[in-house]
Amino acid sequence: MTASVSRAIRLAVLLGSAGLLAACNTFGGSSEAQAQDTSGGSSLLNIFKYGGTTVPPSMNPPEEEVDCPSVQILDGAAALKQEAGGDLRSQLSLGNTARECRVVGNQIAIKVGVEGAAMLGPGGRPGTFVAPVRFVVKKGDKVVASQLQRGTVTIPANDVRASFTMVQEGLMAPKDGPGDLEIYIGFDPMGRAAGPAKKKRKHG
Repeated sequence: MTASVSRAIRLAVLLGSAGLLAACNTFGGSSEAQAQDTSGGSSLLNIFKYGGTTVPPSMNPPEEEVDCPSVQILDGAAALKQEAGGDLRSQLSLGNTARECRVVGNQIAIKVGVEGAAMLGPGGRPGTFVAPVRFVVKKGDKVVASQLQRGTVTIPANDVRASFTMVQEGLMAPKDGPGDLEIYIGFDPMGRAAGPAKKKRKHG
């Protein structure tokens, strides 16, 4: 066997091993867990976990992470339509979701992310649309956290579709107590963002 043939064989073996390693890194490990919420490897998951569309070279696993229930869509709140004169102008819809729960003292801190899309109807025009999304956490029969986030999505000229991503942090639920933890999201066009309670007027 000549030296050039021997080098070619060694090179082929190395390339084959590198390909197997790449396949393991892509499909092994945590990809199965990611697929439960985001169909695996989506930009939403990277933005949700790392704050950007790409994965940093090295990330330490979060401390005190606990299992989270799957995110559910509120009944009748998966889409938001805008109509005029009987024609559909635009429709917003919710898609992939992600969530993360951590123990903080005697509470659970919850972070929820959602990926959505905006589409123009026959009577619609490109522009910026408001996406009012409600994030709700229940513990048993009681709502323990509710936040309204008004995101925006812009459909550029000569286009009919655009995507958006929203992440809500600071949702808190008691760690102990009766009832299971539940997470819901949905469009809430008539809702108001949570704020300080109004003071009651004194009479007399």
